[in-house]
Amino acid sequence: EENLTVPIGFGKDDLDEKAPRIFTDVFYLFYLSDMAGFGIDGYSLFNRYIARPDIRDFFITCIKDACDLYREVADLMCEYGVFSKSPRVEVDKSSTFVESDSFVSGLNVNQRPLVVREVTSIFSGLVFDAMWRAISIGFGQSCRSKQVKNYFFKGRDIATDHYKKFSEYLMNEHLNISSNSDTFVTDSTIPAFSDRLMMHHILVLCNFAITVDGFSIAASLRPDLTMMHTKFAAEIAKYASKGIKLMIKNKWMEQPPQIIRHDKLS
Repeated sequence: EENLTVPIGFGKDDLDEKAPRIFTDVFYLFYLSDMAGFGIDGYSLFNRYIARPDIRDFFITCIKDACDLYREVADLMCEYGVFSKSPRVEVDKSSTFVESDSFVSGLNVNQRPLVVREVTSIFSGLVFDAMWRAISIGFGQSCRSKQVKNYFFKGRDIATDHYKKFSEYLMNEHLNISSNSDTFVTDSTIPAFSDRLMMHHILVLCNFAITVDGFSIAASLRPDLTMMHTKFAAEIAKYASKGIKLMIKNKWMEQPPQIIRHDKLS
């Protein structure tokens, strides 16, 4: 209606509906839970900058749909006993004020205990990395291009390293980490999706991963946590940059709309 270019996107050539499944049922629940959560966050952010009432109403509907999806998936995960619960923690019962700036400074080994929002941030990164690692493995074992395969398995290694570090922080506080015995990935090596679609999807996940670390930076008061999340975000950004170059090399990257430079029109 606005005479804007409609993206090419993806079609039937990017999916083989007869291919064996790459992921398990439990994985799909974790995946939908994360995607619904990012939908809630993303649509809420967009809605803050929209002036047209009809577009605003559309995104409000999108937020509701994402919330409904998350509620349905969370209920199903609880029913099947696979919901990953953030560690239950005991906290001080009294209200006090911070008396020393050591609360927000210093990198020594005897750090103060984590505050609850720091625990939540670490746990959210841990859960996301478990999903990212599974997708990288599934895509890596079933893609066609060797170069793309190597790229996916590099992402698997990054996600694994980050997962281990997040786990280490929680274990140092003697906090239980809810685990799931499902491996998430089957043994199928038959491509269900095109390499282009899988590459695009991994780059979207990179954006989400950087968002998770960005929120965690804002929520962290301990310098070591801020440094860790900043380092992780930088590693993911570097990894994503290599993926974009690989997309461009294979002519898979659809160019986003660019702002017109009026001084160049003539």
